Formats: sequence, structure tokens, C-alpha cells
Amino acid sequence: MPPSVTDVNSVDLTRIPAMQEASIFSGITNTEFVEEDAEMYIEARGWAWAGGGRNVVRVDVSADNGGNWITADIYEGGDQKFNRGWAWVFWKAKVPVNPSRDGKVELCSKAVDIAYNIQPEKPDWNVRGLGNNSWFRKTVETSIHER
Repeated sequence: MPPSVTDVNSVDLTRIPAMQEASIFSGITNTEFVEEDAEMYIEARGWAWAGGGRNVVRVDVSADNGGNWITADIYEGGDQKFNRGWAWVFWKAKVPVNPSRDGKVELCSKAVDIAYNIQPEKPDWNVRGLGNNSWFRKTVETSIHER
């Protein structure tokens, strides 16, 4: 729906084609805090997928709301044939963190496909709620507090 549509009942949905191809998505599935040489990190793992057979070429992960990004290592699925990336890819990243006073860290992930489509920072919702592919966000709680 165009942004001007605020009530789906005011539109003849039979005249609007269904979405045929998805954009690019990523998600964070596992997190683990580690400390090395007095520095704190989160080892994060996740998945990414792009529609239309477009290969995922990069996933970036941030622990400071997009201020700094770490490029993840795509360890599975990154070898799919050109423009035949039908399967998910799986990634992992070691992200430096500084937990807030309450011990929480918000991780963000964003993926990039071979056409250089990139997940947007914020959702661009429409009246039907379709096609949201904004940055994936996951709040991680820890017993480690800001230093």
C-alpha cells in the first residue's frame, strides 16, 4: 500500500498485486559473553536471507545502535552459485561491547545482498504490515555492568 492509505477497507485489494519477492533479512539467534585480555565481547550467531535468489554478501553486527559495525564471518551457505542463493546463510561475529549500567546490550544486525540492497535501520510499516525487513535487534542481558 502507498503511504497515503491509512485504512485497508478503503482499497480494492483485488486490484493490488501480491508481493512476489522479498527483500533481505537477517536475525540473531545465539549470543554468548566472553572476556579476553580485560575486554568484553559478545559472540553472536545468526542467519540471513535475500529474496529472488540474490546471494547474501555481507552481514554487519553492532552493539552500539549502529555507531560501529563488525563484519560477520559467513561460515555456511556463502558458497551458493551466483544469483542462486535460495538458502539461508549462517554467520558469526565477535563484537566488542560495553554493557549499560543495568547490564544490557542491544545488538543489531543488517545484511547486504549481491545487488547491494541493505536492511534499513527502521521499519517502514504499511497498513497491511507487510515487508518489514528493518535491522534485527536483540537485547542481551548479562551480569556484567558498565566499567
